[in-house]
Amino acid sequence: MPVIRKIMPTELPQYRAHLLRLDHADRYARFTGTLSDEAVERHCAAIDWGRTVILGAFEDGVLRGAIELCGDRMLWPEQAEFGISIESTLQGKGVGSTLVRRVLTVARNRGIRHVHMMCLPENIRMRALARRFGGLLALDGGEITSMFELPPPNQFSLALEALEDGTGAFNSILSGNAILTRLSTQQQRLAA
Repeated sequence: MPVIRKIMPTELPQYRAHLLRLDHADRYARFTGTLSDEAVERHCAAIDWGRTVILGAFEDGVLRGAIELCGDRMLWPEQAEFGISIESTLQGKGVGSTLVRRVLTVARNRGIRHVHMMCLPENIRMRALARRFGGLLALDGGEITSMFELPPPNQFSLALEALEDGTGAFNSILSGNAILTRLSTQQQRLAA
């Protein structure tokens, strides 16, 4: 399982690179339509970190999957939406389930009561994920919308997010050390 943790604003270039690496079908599924590289660049440049939380799945230090939770506390105080993207090498390995579960906890802990997700009707994986986590599915203008109703935060949900944040940071450090060890070993072999 890759390292899953929150993405910091300074890691925006990694998020942008991840979205640009998505193949045509995965980018189409993520944005429920065709999006050019320039449009992906504009999407990333427009992220408001004051109202957005992004969780990432890192494999060998490279961002390979992400879920973006965005809300506007002024216009919709108890609502948010998320979009998820996973590169093909990690699909079907439970990464999407982990990201959705974690982002729903994050949303809950911020007092968000309703989380929305949109996907294309042919996106069977996203529909299955929505059902798995209690999302109510509906057809809306040619797209599938899912609404998750969340309970208020409690001590358990707050502790769970804190624990997962700490675990993600710790695993990220371990993963970085493993990468450095591999690079060092490769350099020693080349020098020999």
